[in-house]
Amino acid sequence: MVRPYDEHHREALFAQLQLPVTERICPVCGHVGLRNYHHEKYGRTEPSWINYLWCGNCHAYSSSFTGAGRKMIESDPLLDEYGARIAEVFRDPGRLLKILDGYWKAGSLPQVVSRRPRGR
Repeated sequence: MVRPYDEHHREALFAQLQLPVTERICPVCGHVGLRNYHHEKYGRTEPSWINYLWCGNCHAYSSSFTGAGRKMIESDPLLDEYGARIAEVFRDPGRLLKILDGYWKAGSLPQVVSRRPRGR
């Protein structure tokens, strides 16, 4: 069942920030190996990301919006496939996570994050 992490779950996740995502433990079901996805959001003074962190086992998830700073993602398989319709996928967390799980299993995720060139 798809459900967002609550405040206590997010605190447990925060305590694991030093670990790679694939070594973090889901605070809902105890599964080791969370997954993440970043989508670059434009139209702001600084590039930003919409971030999803989820458990591939129970589909508990967290989403956040952060500044990207000088970091950029090198590929976005969801954007490549859905283009302008990507917003409709974001509105349905169950559908989104099912699609992202498919990318993960196919090797299109996790994404490569690199440093943004100056002036871009």
